[in-house]
Amino acid sequence: MENNFKNVSMKLPVLDGVIDRRILINYRIDPEVVKLLLPSHLEPLVINGYASGGVCLLRLKNIGLKFAPSFLRITSENAAHRFLISFEKNGVVHRGVYIPRRDTDSMLNVVLAGKFFSWPHYRAVFAVGEGNGKYAVSMQSRDGYTRLEVDARRTDHFPSNSMFDSLLHASCSFKDCALGVSPSTKRSEFKTIKLQTKTWNVTPLQVHDLKSSYFEDKSLFPHDTIQFDNALLMEGVSREWLSDDV
Repeated sequence: MENNFKNVSMKLPVLDGVIDRRILINYRIDPEVVKLLLPSHLEPLVINGYASGGVCLLRLKNIGLKFAPSFLRITSENAAHRFLISFEKNGVVHRGVYIPRRDTDSMLNVVLAGKFFSWPHYRAVFAVGEGNGKYAVSMQSRDGYTRLEVDARRTDHFPSNSMFDSLLHASCSFKDCALGVSPSTKRSEFKTIKLQTKTWNVTPLQVHDLKSSYFEDKSLFPHDTIQFDNALLMEGVSREWLSDDV
């Protein structure tokens, strides 16, 4: 699986800030189904016989160019649909996530990322309720393409039927997939961005209600090819986002 895609010529600048809240909604999926949804140069990362797909619900706080003053930074709610992947270049196998769609409540993200850096973001409306260990997040994209609702709360228990062997295994798997690959607005080109973090701490969530227009679409995921697997929570994570040349 030789990597034959191009990075766009204009790189993203180095960004930093805080992931104030990150909810990872994770499904276990038939790898052959996921392979049909990926660009040809990418392969699904197979873990215990399954591919992993899902949605990251992120509240990004004080995000801006590295060393930028506070008044030039923004806070936004975001959703990223993604799949764990692997690909090869020059004999080296890389792991990461393929993110076919990013939704945000920030018009600045839509304009700057899409217009100046060819990195499409779509406008969406978010409703968020948090407190006492409970997290309720809903998202509706303005173009009607994606809808998502999740109602969850903190728990000490990681599901025993997960595709991951343990909470630690799940945590390490996501940490090792720090390279994000996204479609560009330019045909046949892709954006690659690497996340660097100073801390990494994951807590399991128990999900009481979950609706996803994308992952419940039977034209993409036929019956018995996908199941909800687990949900994870990260909070207060300082990070940098850097363009990557792989």
